[in-house]
Amino acid sequence: MITVHSVLQRLLLQLFIVSAALSAQNPYRQDYLDSLSQRFDKILSHKLIKNARAGFIAQSLNTGQVLYEYNADSLLSAASCMKLVTTAAALDRWGKNRFFKTAFFYRDSVADSVIYGPLYMKGYGDPYFNTEMMLKTVYHFHALGVREIRGSLIADDSYLSDNPNAIVNDRAYAAIGSALSFNFNTVTIGVRPGIPGDTAKVFTIPASDMFRIVNRTLTTDSGSGVTIDHNNVSATFSKEQVTLYVGGTIGSDELEFTIYKRVNDPPFYAARILKETMAKMGISITGEIKQGITPKSAKLFHESYSYDLGYIISGVNKWSNNQAAGQLCMIMGAETFGIPGTDEKGIRAIRSFLTSAGIDTNDVVMTDGSGLDRQNKMTPRAQVRLLEYMYKRFSVSSEFVSSLSIGGVDGSERKRFKKNDGPINRSRMKIGYLWGISGLSGYIETKNRDVIAFCMLTNDFPKDNYESIKRIEDQVCVLIGNL
Repeated sequence: MITVHSVLQRLLLQLFIVSAALSAQNPYRQDYLDSLSQRFDKILSHKLIKNARAGFIAQSLNTGQVLYEYNADSLLSAASCMKLVTTAAALDRWGKNRFFKTAFFYRDSVADSVIYGPLYMKGYGDPYFNTEMMLKTVYHFHALGVREIRGSLIADDSYLSDNPNAIVNDRAYAAIGSALSFNFNTVTIGVRPGIPGDTAKVFTIPASDMFRIVNRTLTTDSGSGVTIDHNNVSATFSKEQVTLYVGGTIGSDELEFTIYKRVNDPPFYAARILKETMAKMGISITGEIKQGITPKSAKLFHESYSYDLGYIISGVNKWSNNQAAGQLCMIMGAETFGIPGTDEKGIRAIRSFLTSAGIDTNDVVMTDGSGLDRQNKMTPRAQVRLLEYMYKRFSVSSEFVSSLSIGGVDGSERKRFKKNDGPINRSRMKIGYLWGISGLSGYIETKNRDVIAFCMLTNDFPKDNYESIKRIEDQVCVLIGNL
């Protein structure tokens, strides 16, 4: 039954919605912008900003007005903020429901429980061929009755060809790309305490004879914490083995501690883990692991498909996954300009996207898809134009925005704003960091329900001052969030 009271409630609600919508579209008055500029000026007058090269811009996505800008057309190193370009181009090109595959072919025949080999494991760049996908693949072989592969296992990574990284070390962030990859081409090192005075228990995930552990750890008394870090954990590489030197201390009351290192031969790594996992499931591969090309005459046996692109870019942006971002860039290159996909081809493909988004390609300089190279540069204005374009592109906007780290909640920025009045749960952000380079880009919802796209890039500051630069970035975010 409809009552006068319920009708009045609905009318009031509609008036509120209309009022809020109109309010959101009202332009900011000039006197308000002048006052706002003074507050931004005060924050960015810090000597660290003045002595560095920095640029900043904040734009209302409700009114289109630029609220404030500072050197917004300066071409600056963007570090991992460049991942926004790569993931935006991928989403714009494919939509969220794009999947990537790893395929398995055989040359001769299948009879009873035997595949007469060799078996070809061909990668097409899947950024997320991980432990789950590996197990599903092996389970599939087992479920189909396969118990023996009589022949060699051929790892085929011909679809992509990655360049050496700008930064070369044993860290996980420096993992190289490959058409055939596994677990982001990294290994997880786990450490658990033992008895005080004894070594700790050190193991790898995945467990594999490919990894040789030199355990130099020590279990200490409770309350002594963990001193295991990248300064006392290192990896060295030979043709078929990775030696892991693990040192430091761990208190007897500590939980499991993990650290990550890259591998040096992704196709061999993926094939080696496949062979070992199959053996654990009772499937033997009689031949050796080799690298090669799948012949056109080979017959398809099974295809493993990745998560959808919407899921993948969330991992790329929330956790700043360099290897996965590089994979997406090279795949775009392969599809546009032919096999093998490379960084150079991928960047050429991305330039077309930038043009369609209304971004001058002179305002974006890319050398890889991840931002790991310091020569990746863009202007803050170009970054905000990208954010505006993706926010208003309805078909992919929700996936793009949700792929960013929520300030104070998840991803790389889960600890942000914990010590100030920052916009926890009202920001979606991407961080960029290299020595002497800091970037922060994304969206912040104001208290008046406007959405502000912003970008701040700071270059050439002393590396020891990074935390101070972050505090300045936080002040900017607090100011935007309180509008």
